[in-house]
Amino acid sequence: MHTILVAASLTLGLALCIMILFRSQFVPSDGLLLIGLLGLSAAELLNTQALASSADVLAFERWSLAAHGLAFWALAGFSLVYARILQPHSLSRLQLLLLTACAALPILPLVLPAPSLFFAPALHAPWVIPLTRLGFYHQLGLLLAVLFSLYNLEGTLTSATHVKRWRIKFFVLGLMAMLASQLLVISEVLLYRELDLTLSPTRQIGFLLGVLLMGYSLATRGGEEKIVFSRRLAYKSLVLFAVGVYLVSIGLLGQAMRQFDDLNKSTVIMSLSLLGGVGVLTLFLSETVRRKVKTDMCKYFYKDKYDYRLQWLDFIRRLVDVGDLKDLYQAVLLGFCENLGMGQAALYLRDARTGSFEPIHQWEMGAANTPLPPDHPWCQPPSFAGEVSDLRHVPPPPPAPAASFLVPLMHGALFEGFILLDHPFNSREAYDDEDFELMEALAHQATSAILLMRLADELSAAREMEAMGKVSAFVLHDLKNLVHTLSLIVENAKNYIQMPEFQQDMLEALDNSMSKMMALIHRLRGVPSSEALRYEDTDLLELARESSKSVPDGVLSVRGDSVPATVDRAEMSKVLVNLFRNAMEASQGNRPVEVEVGREGQPYVKVSDSGCGMDEEFIRKRLFVPFATTKDKGHGMGIGLYQSKQIVEAHGGRLMVESQPGRGSTFTVLLPDAQPS
Repeated sequence: MHTILVAASLTLGLALCIMILFRSQFVPSDGLLLIGLLGLSAAELLNTQALASSADVLAFERWSLAAHGLAFWALAGFSLVYARILQPHSLSRLQLLLLTACAALPILPLVLPAPSLFFAPALHAPWVIPLTRLGFYHQLGLLLAVLFSLYNLEGTLTSATHVKRWRIKFFVLGLMAMLASQLLVISEVLLYRELDLTLSPTRQIGFLLGVLLMGYSLATRGGEEKIVFSRRLAYKSLVLFAVGVYLVSIGLLGQAMRQFDDLNKSTVIMSLSLLGGVGVLTLFLSETVRRKVKTDMCKYFYKDKYDYRLQWLDFIRRLVDVGDLKDLYQAVLLGFCENLGMGQAALYLRDARTGSFEPIHQWEMGAANTPLPPDHPWCQPPSFAGEVSDLRHVPPPPPAPAASFLVPLMHGALFEGFILLDHPFNSREAYDDEDFELMEALAHQATSAILLMRLADELSAAREMEAMGKVSAFVLHDLKNLVHTLSLIVENAKNYIQMPEFQQDMLEALDNSMSKMMALIHRLRGVPSSEALRYEDTDLLELARESSKSVPDGVLSVRGDSVPATVDRAEMSKVLVNLFRNAMEASQGNRPVEVEVGREGQPYVKVSDSGCGMDEEFIRKRLFVPFATTKDKGHGMGIGLYQSKQIVEAHGGRLMVESQPGRGSTFTVLLPDAQPS
């Protein structure tokens, strides 16, 4: 039995490592996971050798401790970054200190001799190895590393929204099952101050269970889904409570286990405890079970189904903590879904020009992608202001998607839009007036928030137009002076056009006016025309390196070949500096930006970042549009790329972009061949 478990653990563990290594979304943090999995596999293999070779049992167990220490250090690091959106200073000093301390776990068994960690086992029980005081403290360090990892993983899982939690749930549970099996064995070791090698099957069963859950998650639910970790939830950790109960229970269980003569019985009991714990945790994290438990508790123990104060504060907190309209739309839909136990939602808003209702945003409701005309049954104002429509038994009129509830968004007497809700987690839950009243209250607040942010955007656009108006006033003033000069020339030309002196003065005045107009045009465009460029033969690699010095400190790598081109050195430097700065900002200054200079048919400069990337719609509609920017207010006017494109095209070249969301962007400047002198 033991041999089968070891073989299955190693085979499935290796298969999972290969799946992680060659998946399309491999990220650097996956390297820590691979180290952890390989370390646990190596430790089990060494334990097996220790059982088979009583003469070298201490040497094998010493290496096994080092493998366990390496695995726990790697998994502790992985638990800090898995599925989390990391920002500057995301990791606290305490977390970094604990992670650094964990690095000592694989080192101590390697630098210390075996007698420093173990006493010699008894001849009648060579599989039981007593621990020295130093060995006991090392096991205590392993226990703390496991608790640290479990604490981080539970925080990640509870901070995820219900859909993201669905995607990462089994992966995290698999890893927690592995760590929980290690916790079972280590606590047993600490309880009796001795290593019992016959408990290895408990770890192997936990490892197998974890591998199966993680493999299932990767195969059916894709890779990790980035979340923002909530520090508030860190103080409400289920893991700490569960471990506290467990450590008390294990003391009682340990005394009971002394009565068993057959060691296999104790292994079976511990393995069943592990499987039962993982099963209970899986049920606890199920959205359907949680919703059903919540509604049943409210039904039998509370007068009201909802704690309106908490519901209201939670919803307000969501709406306040947004950056733009898209974030607000998502916050509104998530607020409805999580408060009312729904899995899908869509937001429709009325288009003031056409009167149709456009699907502005949706959450897991892919069918909500077609506008609804003004005469559609769902687009008519409700009979009573704000009244929720129950659509559970009503077929959706085409082209509307299927939905359970329609929540109108009213602003006074105006019907501004509606929210569709569908796919309740608890299909047997009875929704009544109390639910409808909560929907109406949330809808009222959501409508106000959406209209206020829309007005704020319109005000911002009006201010931009005001700024353009001020610029236009100065332009009109200059043009008025030039027109006045030209009108005088035309008026005098009627009488003096035949006089050579007048002709000379007229030409000088026209030339002066033309120069002023060209200067005005160039200032307005912000870029020189093709005729105004000062061309010179330039080494693009040298120019790129020189331009990189104007960028703030960051990871910027310039490589390639010396490629000659005929460009305006100053203007092309503006283009490169703008591209470098954009790439550094997209990479948040701590991820590499690659600059490549070369020639493929014609000279080129490529600037590649590892930022968040852009979708095709943004590239097509907004990327090179003046005053369209993704930066925060006050951090950019949205004219940098527009200006760069104008400069490159004035040189007879092209500025191209390749980008995918989550995979960064590559901007390529293509230039004509160098012109012969």
